[in-house]
Amino acid sequence: MIGDLVSGSESSKLVLIEDSIDACGRNLLLSYILSLSNRVDEVHLILYDVRAQDTCEEIKSLGVQNVKVHDASKDLLGWEKSPGLGLHTDLKAYIKERISHGSKSVGVVLDSLSPLLTHTSPPFTCKTLHGLAFSADLGSQVQQVVGLIHGDLHDDNSLTLIHHTVTTIHKLVPAITSYSMFCCNTLHKKASGKVIKIKESFNITEDFRVTGVAEVKQLTQSVPQDQNQTDPAANLPFNLSLSEKEKEARSQVILPYTINKERQESVLAKSVGEGKIFYQPDEADDFDEEDPDDDLDI
Repeated sequence: MIGDLVSGSESSKLVLIEDSIDACGRNLLLSYILSLSNRVDEVHLILYDVRAQDTCEEIKSLGVQNVKVHDASKDLLGWEKSPGLGLHTDLKAYIKERISHGSKSVGVVLDSLSPLLTHTSPPFTCKTLHGLAFSADLGSQVQQVVGLIHGDLHDDNSLTLIHHTVTTIHKLVPAITSYSMFCCNTLHKKASGKVIKIKESFNITEDFRVTGVAEVKQLTQSVPQDQNQTDPAANLPFNLSLSEKEKEARSQVILPYTINKERQESVLAKSVGEGKIFYQPDEADDFDEEDPDDDLDI
C-alpha cells in the first residue's frame, strides 16, 4: 500500500506523515518529494521547521530541478517584519503568485506542520491544508499535498482534527523486523469511501525509493490450557449433569407453550363460522372477585 501511495498509482489528495522521536519520517517525506517531482510540473516545498534545511540539502544533492523551496523558518513569527514567507502568510495566495507560467499541475509539501500547529490553532492548520488541496484559486491543478508532523509534540485532540482533514495517514513506528529499516501504520481513505488500515515494513534506498514493502501481521498467541486444571463442579453436594435416563425423561415433557397433537385436533375440529375462546389463567395472575365499584356511594 505505501509503495502505491508514494509512487502515485494509488491517488491521495492530502497525505500526512506523522513521526516521533523514536521513528523519523523525513526519509519518507523525501520519497514523496522525489515521486512528486516526476509526476507534476513543479513542487513547492514550504519550510516551517529549522530541521527542514536537511531536506533542502538532500534535494540539492540529488539534482532535482523542478522543486521550488520557500523558507519560512528564518522569520517564522514575523519579529523581524521581513517581507518573505511567515507563519501568518496566506499560503494559498503566496504559492499562486509563484507558480510558473504554463504549469498545469503542482504539488505542495510542508516540512513541517508542527510549528504551524504550535503557534496557531488546529482549525487554522486544517483550513490551510484543505485550502491548498481542494481550492481552485491556485490556477493550476494541485495533484497532492504532503505534510510532515511530529506527533509527540501535540495533544491527541489537535492530531485528531488533522487526521479528519487528510485522506492518508502514515504513522511511523519503530521497526520490529531485522530485514526492514522502517515501519508504519497506514490509514488510507479511498475516493469510494472505503477505509484501509494496514501495518507495513519497508526500506528506503539512498535515492529515496521505497522498496521491500511487506505487511506486518499481528500474531495472536493462544493461552494453553492447564492439563491439571480441577473441575469446579467435582465436589458439589448436588449434581449438575444429567444421566441418559434423565435426558430422555426431559425430552418427553410437553411444555405449556407448545401445541401437541390433542390441542391441534381440537383447533382443527372447530365448525366453520363458530369460534371458541379458551383461557387458562397463570399462577402469577392476580384476580380480584370483588366489585371494583363497591366502595362508591351512588
